[in-house]
Amino acid sequence: MRAARTWVVWSLAGSLACAGARPRPDAAPRNATAPAPTPTPTAPAVAASDALPLRPVLSPAAAYLAGMLSLTSAGVDRFAALHPTYDGRGVVIGILDTGVDPAVPGLITTTTGAPKVIEVRDFSGEGRIALTPVTPGSDGTVTVAGRVLGGAGRIARMAVGGPWYGGVLRELTFGRAPGADLNGNGTNTDVFPLVVIRASDGWVVFIDTNLNGSFEDETPLHDYREGRQTIAFGSQPVTLVANFAEVGGVPTLDLVGDTGAHGTHVAGIAAGHNLYNVAGFDGVAPGAQILGLKIANNARGGISVNGSMARALQYAAQFAAARGLPLVLTMSFGVGDEHAGPVVIDSVVDAFLRTHPDVVFAVSVGNDGPGLSTLGYPGSADLVLGVGSLYPGAFARPTVPGEKPVADVMGDWSSRGGAIGKPDIVTPGAAYSTVPRWDTGHEIKVGTSMSAPYAAGLVARLLSAMAQEQRHATAADLIAALRATAAPLPGWTSLDDGAGAPRLEAAYRWLVAGHQGARFAIRADPGWSGEFRRDGLRDAGDTVARFQIAHVDGFRPARVALKDDVPWMAVPSVVSSDLRGIDLALPMDPRRLAAPGVYVGTVTAALPDDTLAGPLFLLRNTVVVPFDLGHAPLADARRRIGPSQVHRYFLLVPGAGATLSIAVRGSGPADEATVHLYEPPGRPFRDGGEAETGPAGSPWAAFRVRGEDLVPGVYELDVTAPALAATSVDVHAELSSAALEATPSGVEISNATASSISGTLTLRVIGAERDVEVTGRGTPAESIGIQVPAWAARAEVDVEMPRAQWGRFTDFGVTVFDSSGQLLNDGPLNYAVGRQAFDVPVGAAGAPAMIELFPALALTEHAQPWQATVRIRFLLDSAGATGPSRSIAVVAGGRSAVDAGTVAPPALPEGFHPLLDARVTVPGASDAERRVVLETK
Repeated sequence: MRAARTWVVWSLAGSLACAGARPRPDAAPRNATAPAPTPTPTAPAVAASDALPLRPVLSPAAAYLAGMLSLTSAGVDRFAALHPTYDGRGVVIGILDTGVDPAVPGLITTTTGAPKVIEVRDFSGEGRIALTPVTPGSDGTVTVAGRVLGGAGRIARMAVGGPWYGGVLRELTFGRAPGADLNGNGTNTDVFPLVVIRASDGWVVFIDTNLNGSFEDETPLHDYREGRQTIAFGSQPVTLVANFAEVGGVPTLDLVGDTGAHGTHVAGIAAGHNLYNVAGFDGVAPGAQILGLKIANNARGGISVNGSMARALQYAAQFAAARGLPLVLTMSFGVGDEHAGPVVIDSVVDAFLRTHPDVVFAVSVGNDGPGLSTLGYPGSADLVLGVGSLYPGAFARPTVPGEKPVADVMGDWSSRGGAIGKPDIVTPGAAYSTVPRWDTGHEIKVGTSMSAPYAAGLVARLLSAMAQEQRHATAADLIAALRATAAPLPGWTSLDDGAGAPRLEAAYRWLVAGHQGARFAIRADPGWSGEFRRDGLRDAGDTVARFQIAHVDGFRPARVALKDDVPWMAVPSVVSSDLRGIDLALPMDPRRLAAPGVYVGTVTAALPDDTLAGPLFLLRNTVVVPFDLGHAPLADARRRIGPSQVHRYFLLVPGAGATLSIAVRGSGPADEATVHLYEPPGRPFRDGGEAETGPAGSPWAAFRVRGEDLVPGVYELDVTAPALAATSVDVHAELSSAALEATPSGVEISNATASSISGTLTLRVIGAERDVEVTGRGTPAESIGIQVPAWAARAEVDVEMPRAQWGRFTDFGVTVFDSSGQLLNDGPLNYAVGRQAFDVPVGAAGAPAMIELFPALALTEHAQPWQATVRIRFLLDSAGATGPSRSIAVVAGGRSAVDAGTVAPPALPEGFHPLLDARVTVPGASDAERRVVLETK
């Protein structure tokens, strides 16, 4: 979700044996892998012969025996034994991702011997080659980009007339090494000349892969559609394929590879067969074929690009329809939902699925869990199958012979519902699967990115069964079958696991029994698909949850029976359904919603006369009653949390300028927990929203929200126990007694308490800051040139845009380049507010750099301008921060302005101002801290 931008990696083999060891999902591509170490721009090239050999994190045979591509979770293994031919054969799975490597063992053939990857197509522009006409010389040479190369005679023997075109393939345009190190020599700066000509069987390209200055020894590469031809060069190479198109008789060329590794991993989960040549080591639907649809550009942080999702969807539908193949789609990309106005990509996806009612689109819901209302889009679209994560028992504790396997538990990284009425189901979100050769060692990846292709594989098996039994099943039927027969996870609400974990055989039996599915669009106030009051009941009269339910497709019920699961809601038992849909007003009893906490009520709608058909839809109603930190600190001692469970604290911060301090520790020496912090309105804390406490982490899991970052509203603090062990924790949260506001010449200290405060103010020069207002032109990227100070040890780039604008994008890349074009840092902006922080490499300090803002619009037609504020900070090494201290005193309810006086800032680049850290220390109270920018002339 980025994403499903993020999404995710866990590659330490030693961790596999640790009971309850927690994988760490990553939010990139959002959606992405942790790349192998990348040389800094100043590092010398490493010859391939000198590089250490890449090794798998665990041998494929051992991973297979350990069940690390868990087919027991949904009963796939049992289903396969009962129905061996219902394995996805005859079905194609379209994978919208970073690309798919068709040369990896496990992605070569299906169970019937048919080709596995039947198409690879690029929608990202990552490998687009600029072509210009060239003329072969009479001496057997051709000049390309100023270089004279031999072998033109061999090219001429294939050409059937017409002009020749030349260009260069630059590794740097593919992003970081090793994914961009096409020939495996340790750098990403090689440039390969190429020539394109028209042959008797279509356009072909010759590439000087070994850089020997001749095409005589090179193999011509055709479009992948013409015979699934691939090319690779080097010791640990990237597999490339060619995509040709023609505009006015002139060719266009894209060279396509999985430079992110994420899509190849996803493909193995969905439909791999004999992974790594281990017999029987299969994905969920090994008989299915694959469309590799590349939507992500690795040189821009692995994000989707303008219109790539929409174009890939249309291409997949046309490809499958032209060949009469049933189609399933899966995508593990997305961004956080800011819940502010309509979301364009949801509308695009829903319109596509209405037009193609037999297509199921499985989308990961994101990796921002366990916070409530963190589910991203387009996993939020009405008609997609939104998929969250289970943490497979095989990863929590390896199975010991003769011992009962550990049960799957909820994956704490899995994004949760709230304002969005999803997820629909949860499937395994950790797997050992296929990766390109250059990504060897990262075969295990974790996140909802891994869950969506698992669900797609389940759908492919059901479609394969229906086709072989000559039955027809719509997308509404298939999704309903999985949801109606799923098993809810004990201890969780529908915001966490949706309908629960699917059971494949039961879903098949549901379809065979002749049940029909229906899909509905659900709208609550103000237009969300779930009712979510993050700030509590609005006033004394706010006692009704309102829902509008509109039928979209599938069979149309005349009546529905309703049932709630909490005593504080009242629902009618049966309501009528008509062409206008259903309007419901559900009264709530505010007397039962008084104590701080979170209250989740789910209404289940079913057919009154068919109890075996399962739920038609679910209505989620959530009310949060926050704890007011403005009145008193939170102190919760020895809080007991069951295995894999989460305890949520909602903390009301009434104003700005104060500092929020949070500390969590295990009550005993063996107690450990994972802690997450979310800002209003639900996005992860911008300075890092995750920490661990206990034996595996630091004694305290601590967060400090400085005054400039504090957002008035309700923060969410989540504490999660390990997968297999309960824990006890001590939790403390408080606001500082002093609040700090920046002034042009210093800082103003305010005291909102009922008592005077006195203490010490320290002002330290810590670096420099600059704000840049950017107005984007629409689809093009926008760039900001800066000079990196010679003293800079660390950099931060904050980007903030209007929340209402956020719904136009499917991704938004923020990339920092040095003067040679190397990436200093990159990543997606997953919400309308985000921060990148990174250490400045030695070679980059004192040199020019560029910040690129790379928008990915859901639709490119009628693209409108966009606005963003970019805040750039360069920070000194902590040892270099200096400044004076002075005593302060502020009466109750009073304010005191303090001038910074004369400061000695470091040499400032153009446009930057001195940045100070202001800290007020009051004995017996939490410190107040804020960064302050001094105005300079």
